[in-house]
Amino acid sequence: MELENSIVRSVDITAPISKVWDAIADHKKFGAWFKCVVDEPFVEGGVCTCRSTYHEHEELVWQKRIKRIQPETYFAYVWSAGDTGADMFDPEAPRTLVEFTLTATDAGTRLQIHESGFAELPEDMALRAFRLNNGGWDSQVNNIQAFFADA
Repeated sequence: MELENSIVRSVDITAPISKVWDAIADHKKFGAWFKCVVDEPFVEGGVCTCRSTYHEHEELVWQKRIKRIQPETYFAYVWSAGDTGADMFDPEAPRTLVEFTLTATDAGTRLQIHESGFAELPEDMALRAFRLNNGGWDSQVNNIQAFFADA
């Protein structure tokens, strides 16, 4: 079976780009909807550690390296390939790229989330990472919608 290389989600949010951007680029607000605690502000080239706040998943800890920040349009990071046995703190461990792209709509903002690089992962972790993250992004889309519904 050939593995898909990307996961793409798109969600329309009834809020201006500046508010959606703030929820993506501010590490504390990101953590609020992503259900994690992020230890450092997001800085291009920087590394931060994230700790899950999901009930019964509090033991999950991972790092991400911020690749690019283009205010109010684009935010990208690389992170470990999910719960696949890879050392999430090893800078040489397999990584996928997560990109957030924001565009204005008549009703607010369209947020596109694109995670890629699964096909480049070692075969033993690629399918598991894709399955976990595919479902995970469904949850995160719901989380960010709820974040703005509660705002």
